Amino acid sequence: MFRIPHRTINRPKYTISRKACLRILILSSTAFYGLCNNQHARAQSVTQHKTHTPSSSAKPTATAAKAPAADTPPPAPKPELIHVSKGTPSSNGVTNTTPGGGLMARQTVAKSQSTITRDFIAKQSPTANPIALVTNLPGVVSSGNDPLGQSTTSISMRGLNQTEIGFLYEDMPLADSINYTPYTQSVVDSDNISSVTIDQGAPDISAPVYNDVGGLMKISLRHAADKMGGRADFSFGSKSLEREFIRLDSGDIAHTGVKAFASFSSTSNNEWRGSGQFRKYHVDAEIRKDWTPDTSLAFIFSYDNWQQTNYRPMTLKAWQSYGINYNYDKDYTVGDQNWAGLNNYERRSMMMMLPFKTKLAKGLNFNFTPAYSKFDEFYLGAQSLSPNGSYYGTQPAGQLQGLGATYNNGSSTMAEEINPVPQQSFFLNAGLTWKKGVNTLQVGYAYNYIDLLEQIWYTGVAANGGMRNVEGKYPITLGNGTRYMELDQHFQHQMNSIYISDTVKLLNNRLTLNAGLKYIMIDRTMVNNTPGAIRDAGGSYAQPLPQFSASYMMTKHDQIFIDGTTAYRAPASVEAYGQLFSPAHGQAASNFQKMAGEYSIGEELGYRHYGLVNVSLSLFNYNITNNQVQTYVTLGSMNIPEPVQNGGKTSRGAQIEIGLRPWHHFSPYASAQYLHATMDNNYVAQDANGNRVVLPTKGKVAVMSPELVAAVGLAYDNGRYFGNFSFNYVGSQYSTFMNDEKIPGYEQANMTLGYRLHDVGFAKRPQFQLNVMNLGAKNYLSGIQSATATSKGYGTVAGHAPVYYVSGGVAVTASLSTGF
Repeated sequence: MFRIPHRTINRPKYTISRKACLRILILSSTAFYGLCNNQHARAQSVTQHKTHTPSSSAKPTATAAKAPAADTPPPAPKPELIHVSKGTPSSNGVTNTTPGGGLMARQTVAKSQSTITRDFIAKQSPTANPIALVTNLPGVVSSGNDPLGQSTTSISMRGLNQTEIGFLYEDMPLADSINYTPYTQSVVDSDNISSVTIDQGAPDISAPVYNDVGGLMKISLRHAADKMGGRADFSFGSKSLEREFIRLDSGDIAHTGVKAFASFSSTSNNEWRGSGQFRKYHVDAEIRKDWTPDTSLAFIFSYDNWQQTNYRPMTLKAWQSYGINYNYDKDYTVGDQNWAGLNNYERRSMMMMLPFKTKLAKGLNFNFTPAYSKFDEFYLGAQSLSPNGSYYGTQPAGQLQGLGATYNNGSSTMAEEINPVPQQSFFLNAGLTWKKGVNTLQVGYAYNYIDLLEQIWYTGVAANGGMRNVEGKYPITLGNGTRYMELDQHFQHQMNSIYISDTVKLLNNRLTLNAGLKYIMIDRTMVNNTPGAIRDAGGSYAQPLPQFSASYMMTKHDQIFIDGTTAYRAPASVEAYGQLFSPAHGQAASNFQKMAGEYSIGEELGYRHYGLVNVSLSLFNYNITNNQVQTYVTLGSMNIPEPVQNGGKTSRGAQIEIGLRPWHHFSPYASAQYLHATMDNNYVAQDANGNRVVLPTKGKVAVMSPELVAAVGLAYDNGRYFGNFSFNYVGSQYSTFMNDEKIPGYEQANMTLGYRLHDVGFAKRPQFQLNVMNLGAKNYLSGIQSATATSKGYGTVAGHAPVYYVSGGVAVTASLSTGF
């Protein structure tokens, strides 16, 4: 669900201290010690000259048959060029070999794709999450509420928002299984990421996701190292930032070929605007066995405890009137719904997977990945209740019980609105790959089961702002003892997907042809026990998804490609299936309507050149039916997401990416995208009386679709001194279907400076790094958190203000890290 997160709530049942987590990690890793030397070393071409003296036994060549006269001295030997492989020595995986300073790894697939590597990731602020890390890539617009890139963030690509983008961590889908919110900041620490790959538009037929109409992001893990070692990083910075990270690698355990790693991080800082605090504890771990390059088994584990004070939802009117001072109140006064202490977010997540791959026979390989995830979220906000006049669904609630010392001014009672969203998901992905001659055949199957319970209940608030309990131990109840709720629904989801793909390489592997078909089957059921609500709802969806691609290597450095793809997304959000009621009246607060799935047809034409200068460009066109956009309803101080369907959409444009291989230690980079995205239909809205009103939106510019996005960067690394600079521009974006409100374009720049030392005792390649984010210290609206049909109103349809992300202010992070 979309809300803006939260302050630390003292609940010993769930809270884990830094010392306790460190103690557990160290006790579980007593066998770990040393340094993972050269874990990610790559070749860097270094030219040396060497005089070559021919051996006396060397056979004469044809040209040497004509021997010179005896009195003629032999010609001087020519210098021979020898290429010596040498990687940049570092303890964090930097090799300084990826073009564009780590932003432009080589691609060969027949679709637009970009990858960032450790050469870039390791030089960014360690607080940054994957969405913040890819903001320089073509077509990508990332936005968030702080320049550190650690709290609520959002991403769009080619005008399609993050709920339309698939997200994978290794082979496991990582987005919220029904709301499609990725929460990339809680999946893996940036210290443990080896690369992040973006497919800007065309889906991956083998990816086990069912919402990738707008592309795919894949996060790859830095696996357990071959040698015993470790790494530590200590960071301090703006807003009292403190972050500690430690990773321990076992290396080969007792010569068994089994290796493992475990890491722990702790992060805390004050909120970027307003009052409150951000705090996060995170654990990553892996144990694996590699028998051969084709056969391996691993267990990957991730745990995250994230607590944060919400940022107050920002409208354009509030921004123009108050700017960054439009925040929740720092101090509590009796009856204050806008106190920061009552508006929080908490999330505890656990993910684990067991990827297995093996070679069954010559040319025949098998992969199998079962996975399980569990999320516990708490959205917390203040609400005003009437002790005798509130509603339970469509029914009068009567005399509310359990108010205790809750403040009562005679007509209203302060209460804490609690929206827990516990969910668990089981996932299975399997596939066979058969290579025979010039042909490669792939078949695969994926299964996903989700169980989610969403409720909204209340607990009392004392005169000093204290809450009784947020886990539901002391809830406000009806007269008969039933817990008083405004939402009570149970959601279940099952997805089955199969695919087949065939690839043929012809003309001495220069021509590659691929055709594939994916078939997705989804079944969803929802039971809403709120009185007066539609009790049983859900939907069944089935969609065939064909695709085709072709690429041709004109030279060993030049490639052209074309692709035609289809993609599908089942409706997003639990609210697509259930009604939400306000406690103030007996009517539904959200507009429930049955939705069809979103479907897209896309085409791309592209060209790549790789050499000293690397160029990638593409033209694209997408036609989308049943396009869905997220808007919201407000209950108390909490925003609840509400998906709406606004007909068809067409997106057309071009993108380009240019990067230089390290040259005299410099690596420049540039990317840009032009986008023209429009709505294909008029939008049908409802006025206050429930009447249908047609809004003339056909031909309007689609929301969240800036016409121009561009980035430039320059990286330098000579093995000792390193640094980079990046500058981003994002054009203006409409936030309403009627194009009657938009946010202006903005610029943002970041910089890194660092120095690596030689080994000092047990410390291997210690380094100091300084990151400066948002160099201009400008405050700006960085993105659209929730769009609406119209902000100014149209006829009898009232205006509804969109909500935005706010970023700004300069942020500085200083880090001291070392391997050992």
